[in-house]
Order: sequence, then C-alpha cells, then structure tokens
Amino acid sequence: MNRLYYAYARHALVTAFRLTGVKSGDSILLPGFICRDVLASIRAVDAIPIFYHVDDDLQFVSHDKLEPAAALLAVNYFGFPADIKHIRDHLPNPNTAIIEDNAHGWLSLDEEGVPLGTRTSVGVTSFRKTIRSYDGAMLEWRDDETLATAALHPPLPMRTEILPMSHHLRQMISAIDRHTSLSLMNTSRSILRSARSFLGRPPIDPRSSEEFELPVARAIHKSSLARMSSTSPDVERHRRQEAFRQCQEFAANFNIKFPRLKLTAGTSPQGFPFYAHHGAVERFTSSIARNRLGEIVTWPSLPSRSSIPISSPLRNLRLVNFL
Repeated sequence: MNRLYYAYARHALVTAFRLTGVKSGDSILLPGFICRDVLASIRAVDAIPIFYHVDDDLQFVSHDKLEPAAALLAVNYFGFPADIKHIRDHLPNPNTAIIEDNAHGWLSLDEEGVPLGTRTSVGVTSFRKTIRSYDGAMLEWRDDETLATAALHPPLPMRTEILPMSHHLRQMISAIDRHTSLSLMNTSRSILRSARSFLGRPPIDPRSSEEFELPVARAIHKSSLARMSSTSPDVERHRRQEAFRQCQEFAANFNIKFPRLKLTAGTSPQGFPFYAHHGAVERFTSSIARNRLGEIVTWPSLPSRSSIPISSPLRNLRLVNFL
C-alpha cells in the first residue's frame, strides 16, 4: 500500500475522492449515520451526497436499494469492519469505487488479519481518534490502473509549530483519569457546558460550519507521527479489547442494549457503543466511570439534513470512548 499523511481525515478523503475519479456533479453514497464533517469533503469536490441506511448493528441494510454513484463510503464503525463484500454485492454498478472510511479503526484487523483501511483500493484512516495525538490521518491506496493517480500530490511538509497549551492540558487530564480514580475529563466538560449555558449559548458547541468547511491545517504535525511511531500496536489493541469486554459485562448486568459487534483477535475498538434508551443507564455509566474505562460521548454530530428517523435507536447511541 502507498500512503500520504494529513492533519485530518477530511483532507485525506478529498484526495481519495479525486483518486477514485469523482468529478463535479457525481454522486457519492455514504451511510446516513455519519458525522456531518464528512460532507465538507464531498462539497470540496463538488459532488452530491446520497445516503444509504445502516441497521442497529451498524451494518448495511441488505434490502436497501443503492443508487448508481461514482463512489461509496464504507464506514468501519468504532474499529469494527464493515461488510464490504456484502455492500459490493448490492452495488448496481460494479465500477463504483468503494472507499474504506477507517477513521475509527487504526490498528484493527479483519478476521483474515488484513488491516482495516487497506481492504479496498483506497482507504482513509484517522489515528488521532485512537491515540491522543495532536492531529493525524492518512490516505492509503493500492497500485491500481483504475485510479486517477494524476490527482495525487507529493507528501506535504510536516508542520513544526509549538503545540498549544490546551493540547498538553488534555494529555495531562487524560493520563490522570486513566491512572487514578478521578474523572477530570468529564468534570471539565460539565463545567464548560454549564458556562456556555450561563452565557446563553448551547451547552455543546454545534460547530455547524464543519459541514461546509475543511480544517485550515492540511499537513500533519511532526509530533503526531512521533506519537504514532511510539505506540505499540499489540499493547494498545490488548488494552482496548479488555476495556470492551468489561463494558460488555457491565452492559449485560444492567440490561443495556448495544450493537452486535464481533470482537476478534485483531480488533482494536475505538470504544464501546451502547443505546442510552434502555436499561439501568445511570448504573452502567457509574460503573464505567468507577473502573476508569473511558469517557462517555455522543457520536456522531449528524448532518443538518440527516436521513436518520427521529424514532431511530441510532439517535440514542452513545460511546464509551477509550481514548
């Protein structure tokens, strides 16, 4: 596989679209259960997003009729592999390029031992979602005569500016939370949300511009590559698998529903997804905090015109983020 590094996967995705031959006015298929910032990458190539459905187990709905498109985005939710063969079998046009969106799955392997993000001709991975690096994403592609390699560019020079104090502070808080009984990350988040509410702002910054604008920084910071290189894949994968198993046990104890995701020897879960509309949720989240398994977050920030019905359980999905 060939590789280019970026600050964010959104920039890598723009190159992926161009590499697969997406042109102005073309359609791109993507799941409706998706973070809205992906739309900024689609708009950057002047393409049209068309949503397809995933079920409550985060897999493509087989009875869903896919429309013809230049490319399809297959998402490995939370580090678990999308069934790419199943998706490919339902494409109306076999020439539609499948781009593997592996934003959550750095270090994850499928059951055959193939790294996620490399199972199609083009894949995008964001390792900053797995380790607390300042930024960090990559585009990977195979030597394939169907790809528009003229869309590629030389490696971007790494950024070297001094990192902001806020980044170092988050690193420190994360380390304290992981090794002590404190929960500073959740506490600081609650204080920030209360302050925003006091000032008459939404508790959570909607950042709606993410749907339309790409981040300014495009090149990766040198510290992120160093952080990536110093991470032991086996150690990190084992830590995340153990955390996932503990979350599963608590979920079973408190009657919490969660997507049926198969944890294999090669899986490196970004976190533990669960549905917050059923079971003893407060007791479950207390157990997560007490055992320092991670912070509970809401994902994704859906697009403004989301295709997910209001009644869908997906709107109640939460994540125990192991970061």
